[in-house]
Amino acid sequence: MKIQVFSAEQQGVGAFDGGKFLEQRAISFPGEKTAVDRVGSLFYWAWGKASEVSEIGMHPHKAFEIVTYVIDGLVEHKDSLGSLETVTNGGAQVIQAGSGVYHAEAFRKAGSEAMQIWFEPHLSETVKKPATYHQYDHEKFSISQNGGTTMKTVIGGDSPIKLDADVNMYDWTLEPGSEFSYTLTPSRPLAFLVIQGQGTSEIAAEKLQAWSHKDFAIVQATTEGEALHLRADSNQGLRIIAIEVPEDPGYTLYHK
Repeated sequence: MKIQVFSAEQQGVGAFDGGKFLEQRAISFPGEKTAVDRVGSLFYWAWGKASEVSEIGMHPHKAFEIVTYVIDGLVEHKDSLGSLETVTNGGAQVIQAGSGVYHAEAFRKAGSEAMQIWFEPHLSETVKKPATYHQYDHEKFSISQNGGTTMKTVIGGDSPIKLDADVNMYDWTLEPGSEFSYTLTPSRPLAFLVIQGQGTSEIAAEKLQAWSHKDFAIVQATTEGEALHLRADSNQGLRIIAIEVPEDPGYTLYHK
């Protein structure tokens, strides 16, 4: 198993609306500080929080797919398709930019916290499609529990979100002291952010990897059957947002 870990200081940063909305960017814009340039089709991942009500004005996108996942608060979306929608804790907004769309975002409560994640599908195909916007409330997603772990499937499996890019995305919450294992596939790296708490994982006999709040990691199996074993801190617990994509999606990736 190969594990790369990047602290918050090794990741990019961003700000909007005069610094009212600040971001930690695990995967940032080209030319900016970033942990990595991309992981397969995953080429941008920002985790932001609004210190007060704030807005990001209308701006264009084309061909790729954008997922906004709300951790807490109230996020508003409007676009050139005529959409004007809001989503709250655990909900998601999805733009498939297709032939082109303009959109804007607003964070209508101080403390609103969300992630924006960009995926690159087969651009020469998706650019020919009309742009779409869809919204999904928390209650629409599959959630299961195993011991002290709550597992939410955000993308993939029976999730209502259907992208052109091949993506699995999860929201895992481990209660203090609980354990959870995820089976890895050698051709599909798993990227994740620790958004709450801390914990450890076993990476070899008698060897542990410590996880801390704001860590970004890329984990990849080197042989079949390897699993990531997570154990939450006995006091704080652990919450992770994880994204799995194929290393080779089967088409040329254009974003640099």
